[in-house]
Amino acid sequence: MEIIKYKKNPILTVKDVSFKVNSIFNPGAVKFNNEYLLVCRVEMPNGRSSFVLAKSKDGINFKVDAKPCLMPKDHGEYQKYVEWGIEDTRISKIDGKYYLTYTGYSQYMPVVILTSTDDFKKYKTYGPISVPSNKDCALLPEKINGYYWKVDRPTADNRRDIWISRSTDMVHWGNYQFLIAPQAGTWEADKIGISTPFIKTQEGWLALYHGVRGFGITSIYKLGVLLLDLEKPWIVKAKSPDPILAPEEEYERVGDVSNVVFSNGWIVDDDDTIKIYYSGADTNICLAETSINYLLSVCK
Repeated sequence: MEIIKYKKNPILTVKDVSFKVNSIFNPGAVKFNNEYLLVCRVEMPNGRSSFVLAKSKDGINFKVDAKPCLMPKDHGEYQKYVEWGIEDTRISKIDGKYYLTYTGYSQYMPVVILTSTDDFKKYKTYGPISVPSNKDCALLPEKINGYYWKVDRPTADNRRDIWISRSTDMVHWGNYQFLIAPQAGTWEADKIGISTPFIKTQEGWLALYHGVRGFGITSIYKLGVLLLDLEKPWIVKAKSPDPILAPEEEYERVGDVSNVVFSNGWIVDDDDTIKIYYSGADTNICLAETSINYLLSVCK
């Protein structure tokens, strides 16, 4: 099974949202209470983003809640770090609790925000877990060698590399180590960042990452595959030399940001097939299906 885009994409657009938004896109994804749950980014009319839940029994037909579940104003003492919006959450279930890592935007540049929930109704925010500028953060779903691990993308001058760090409490992080850099002259030449949370496989920790290449005054976003060592996650075992998902259809090429496929959420079904929830052109939510075995096969 390679990558199969759902023939009726996109599965969610602004027409599916009952309140006024400019766009719905870039959802985190998780199975919860026997339902497929998407924590979708919605850009509000003022241009700042919040999160809204969408639920489904089959992973295809989703119903969007009537109001946002998490907004910048819900962040208490940390509101000043998300004043301009919250964006693109990754969701990891660790020790029975769901942890959301997402970008908080403000005058202080992007930072990674950590929030947890037990029920997707009440949320606890722990504040920024990075210094600016940083984004594209995903947590590994279990402790390794007594530590929690996060992978993110610090930005310094012209560097756009993926790094890994560790923590004993998920709030204070250290032992930062470089993972991978964009590969010059390829589809990921300009910048890279982790896309989905990590899946544990026999071969290693599996995730999607995005790569960006500029063309004149525009850029094109594609998705690749990354594999980290199970016991030593700071070691990159393999990555896909070519992208596995690229903007081809009109709903991926035309929108608020042209020529973009971007994912920060996927769900593994019981038969090891994977539903990849991604967005086309920062405007909608789409579905593609694949298998763990196929993604491992393209890592070299």
